[in-house]
Amino acid sequence: MKRTKTIIVTVRIPNADIERVREVERTHAHLQAQVKEALKKRGCISRRSLYQGTEILDIDEWESEQGLRAFLQEMGPVIRELAAARGIGTPSGTIWRVY
Repeated sequence: MKRTKTIIVTVRIPNADIERVREVERTHAHLQAQVKEALKKRGCISRRSLYQGTEILDIDEWESEQGLRAFLQEMGPVIRELAAARGIGTPSGTIWRVY
């Protein structure tokens, strides 16, 4: 039986002010809740956000790349709204396959 392998997605966000990011999370809690619900619905297994200085690194594990793509299509406008409120740099993402 072929086993489905998960994927790991890393997203680097440059030029972030972590205090501003935290403030936006508080003031936009309703949007954060929408994102969290969509993550769960589309198959995000785990999510971790790290920061160092002015850079944030998000690390997500997904059941499938299809789930990730469905999440991005569904939540793209909300993600862009949150990013604009945070005043962050342009993120760059990488999909990693587990072997």
